[in-house]
Amino acid sequence: MITEGSRLSLAVPNWNGARYLEQTMLSLERNRPYVRWWLQDSCSTDASAQIAARFAGPEDRIVVEKDSGQTNGLNRAFHKMGGEIVGFINSDDLLADGAAQTILEAFAEDPELDLLYGEVEWIDAEGRSEGFHAGNISSYSDILNIYEVWWKQKHWVQPEVFYRRSMWERVGPFNENYNLAFDYEYWVRCFQKGIKTKRVPRVLAKFRRHSEQKSTASEKAADEIRAILGTALDSDQLGVRETFSLRNRLGYDCYHSGKHPLQGKPFWYALSRYPLWLAIPEVRSRLSQSRRPLGS
Repeated sequence: MITEGSRLSLAVPNWNGARYLEQTMLSLERNRPYVRWWLQDSCSTDASAQIAARFAGPEDRIVVEKDSGQTNGLNRAFHKMGGEIVGFINSDDLLADGAAQTILEAFAEDPELDLLYGEVEWIDAEGRSEGFHAGNISSYSDILNIYEVWWKQKHWVQPEVFYRRSMWERVGPFNENYNLAFDYEYWVRCFQKGIKTKRVPRVLAKFRRHSEQKSTASEKAADEIRAILGTALDSDQLGVRETFSLRNRLGYDCYHSGKHPLQGKPFWYALSRYPLWLAIPEVRSRLSQSRRPLGS
């Protein structure tokens, strides 16, 4: 049962997001009284602060200060905004109707729960629905297996994820060395700390997909994810067999994407240096295709 006065505290990072910010604020307004927000604005030159001010209640805050990017802005917000149950939503996304109450109830029912995730509805620039997504990650093994989980559409989408302040304090701030996949790196560290997770089978957020957002830089994001996986594998927290399998697959992945020391060398030469790549399904498929007779 939700205690009186409980709130979901959301950071809203923003820079010149006036085009969509009103819709974001309206979605938070529809979740009253179970939500409070903290707009962390990086000195926008548009009307963002004025739009947010129209919706601000006594517990909400608008902070306008220069930061070094979204990750830095979020760390600034989380350090100051307080709240027992926290998360963040970008200034072009929406919190689903009734989501805040659902989130608070789930945490109230399980005092040992650290992190909660749900489902996401994709929307376009005009707010029209483009479908739904339901991730499924429950272990450290899952979060690291980017090939069978993350890149096969079982991943988490950031606005659907919420957690306890106590977990944030235990895990630490977002890693500002990453610009596009800092949330993935953070979740890896969460599982390294042994967090307890739960999936709520309902839409908690609406993720807007448009040409101006950072997440359209898919190749750069993939490079960051590969780097994060490589670092995590060095921690020796997975079993030997699983670590070896992921290292092997990551090596071929880096070669295939042009980020390997042997890049530029013929595939057959690279394969002779790394024969264990033959255990990878994509490699076997590549070999099969190369042997197929012309015209078949």
